Amino acid sequence: MNSKQHSERAVSNCGKALNVLGWCLPALLGFAAFLSAFPIDSDIPFWSRLSFAEVLSGWFLLASPVAIAVAIFNFAKYKNLFAIPSRWFLIATMSVAIFLNAFVLIGLYFAALG
Repeated sequence: MNSKQHSERAVSNCGKALNVLGWCLPALLGFAAFLSAFPIDSDIPFWSRLSFAEVLSGWFLLASPVAIAVAIFNFAKYKNLFAIPSRWFLIATMSVAIFLNAFVLIGLYFAALG
């Protein structure tokens, strides 16, 4: 394999890795929004029928799991193309996204109970 083919393959693999990372962003950025939205039981200023907790619950129940599932599907589809360090980084990122999503959902569930 010459150097041109090797560099083209590296660029396409980088794009595929960024695709997987991009699909993990809804969970990661949603967690950042969750941390910045405290107190979450207050109403949204421009829409008084909703509270921040309801919006965050919908986000972490609907949008974030779908995005994580797409990221896992893309990773499984292209995992043989990634180098070992990239593969472990992507696995760690997806694991953190799943953990944060579950953490927020469990926290919101127990907050709604009490």
